[in-house]
Amino acid sequence: MFYRGQLGFAGADDFDLTIVRTFGNWMTIAAVAASILAVLGALVVTPRPWFMKPSQGLYVLAVYAIGPGLIVNAILKNTIGRARPRNLAEFGGDLDFTPVWQLGGQCVRNCSFSSGEAAAAAAVLALVFVIPRQDRLPLGLGLLAVAAMVSAARIAAGGHFLSDVLISWIIVLATIIALRPMFYGERGRRIDAGFARLRAAAHHVWAPAAPSPLARSNDGSLPRSQRLSGATGPEDCDKGAPMDAYPTPDLPTYPLDRGRFAMVSVVVPAKNEADNLAVLVPEITEALAARDHEILVVDDGSTDTTPAMIARLREDGIAVRHIRHQRSAGQSRAVRTGVLHAAGDCIVTIDGDGQNDPAFIPAMVALLEQSGARCGLVAGQRTGRTDTFTKRLSSKAANRLRTAILKDATRDTGCGLKALPTELFRRLPYFDGWHRYLPALVLREELSIAHLDVKDRQRRFGQSNYGIFDRAARGALDLFGVWWIIRRGRRTPGEVVDVTATKEHRD
Repeated sequence: MFYRGQLGFAGADDFDLTIVRTFGNWMTIAAVAASILAVLGALVVTPRPWFMKPSQGLYVLAVYAIGPGLIVNAILKNTIGRARPRNLAEFGGDLDFTPVWQLGGQCVRNCSFSSGEAAAAAAVLALVFVIPRQDRLPLGLGLLAVAAMVSAARIAAGGHFLSDVLISWIIVLATIIALRPMFYGERGRRIDAGFARLRAAAHHVWAPAAPSPLARSNDGSLPRSQRLSGATGPEDCDKGAPMDAYPTPDLPTYPLDRGRFAMVSVVVPAKNEADNLAVLVPEITEALAARDHEILVVDDGSTDTTPAMIARLREDGIAVRHIRHQRSAGQSRAVRTGVLHAAGDCIVTIDGDGQNDPAFIPAMVALLEQSGARCGLVAGQRTGRTDTFTKRLSSKAANRLRTAILKDATRDTGCGLKALPTELFRRLPYFDGWHRYLPALVLREELSIAHLDVKDRQRRFGQSNYGIFDRAARGALDLFGVWWIIRRGRRTPGEVVDVTATKEHRD
């Protein structure tokens, strides 16, 4: 098909084929380099959610090493002496043709059987298992098309027979399938947890002077120097913008007394926050020492030492429950899991990164109690933000846009500190991202909201698992969805009275 008489394989030096071959080589280099970066980088920093996990990096490296590297290039190309098409006598060369089923030939080394470049191109399909599940089909088809084009270019250039390319693909695809169970599932989680332990050990060696997260004073409590900030409660908080800048819509008010909550359930969504939890959970216990409470850490598929850390905290006598997601489902789902598992009649949410100060929890619960039964939410509003300028700027813009559209009377819905009655929390409509729209959803129920300025703290360990751009991409759709939910819920019944029960009680 590609041989042109006296011209030989004229397309071998074609500019288009050269581009395709070069692109295929760089594709291999990029995939291997990214995998090496994922493995080595995991020893230094916590892997970002959008990048390869160390187990995935090892998987891709193993596919390239065993398929194209060992089987195709090191063994087959140097043991089965099949001559390349351009070296055959039929195509102007001086070697004889060797059928595919014949294990031998006149070629001595770097022979045609099988194709190293086609095998390397096929190996890129291992990245399909690294891609998020919802994106695998379109990106997998794209990778398949590119790999097929690189393989076809080797045939067009007279470097390989079609059978060489097909056998190379079969070998590599079999390698991809065979190796996947060794690096995914439970084995993959153990690999990632092992890297997390190595990273923690390396950090301990590099920074031996860093205080232990579980250091205790003589009375067994965390010393004041171990707190993530110097905040001691609402009295130690810079005041934010006045709330009259965000007027609460007119709502029906009823002089109903709520009374004191019997138990407070503190829900802590956390992913790979073992070191921060070691400080945060004892702080929560200290803050709520005067109240009946429980702490629910919702482990959102962590790959670090979170389970061991929670077990150690329980051994210290702290009332903390470990609720674990088999795989990471996001902050909203983690909050909802905690809400559904809570035993208390009041729920307080707080981020697991330690930037929210638990010293404000008692004041939030007290404010919710004192505001009466028509108050559905006490929302924390951060002052003295410690985030980067970009994150603060994007948060401020998002809050302004949300307030203008939803009229939710809240300047900062991103604060993790919120207090709600459990019964109300469980009947709010759930969707991914709901924790950022709780004020609007509570107002939709014809309940009022209250605010409390809280002090933002510097993250002490690790790095954020939630970026700016992934939230912004979903935020626009969520904002429209909540606006639609509010409009569809305009016809509300006002006060609902059980007339029969009231009459029976009077009788």
